[in-house]
Amino acid sequence: MDKEPKLLAWNFTLEEKEKLDCLLKEIGAPPASTIDSAQGHLPLREIIHSNARGKDCLESHEKLLLFYNIPQRGVFFLIDVFKKARLKQPFYAVVTEHSIEWPFSKLLDHLVDERDKAAKRAACAGTSSIT
Repeated sequence: MDKEPKLLAWNFTLEEKEKLDCLLKEIGAPPASTIDSAQGHLPLREIIHSNARGKDCLESHEKLLLFYNIPQRGVFFLIDVFKKARLKQPFYAVVTEHSIEWPFSKLLDHLVDERDKAAKRAACAGTSSIT
């Protein structure tokens, strides 16, 4: 992953995207790129490095901010900035050498699945009692 760092946003409204980009401008960072629904089934590599569009659109109400080639320290800094600004809490994910080959839809499904499993574990832990 030797390309320029990028922040990519999925499913942000125009107003949310403007707020995100204003925050980024305040800290001297470039605006986030938007992942279009027509890119939803493309591999992350294509989304990041081209303007390719697919035939099928991805529909999802989930929000995601995807960090590409941003150092870990920068990722933590940006997440802190976004939380302090009270952005609607999206998923945060970092593109890895492995995940860059995944279709975006697979990554999103994986994140939703992990969140749901964690919520289920938390619910089970909260309702279990010793009698």
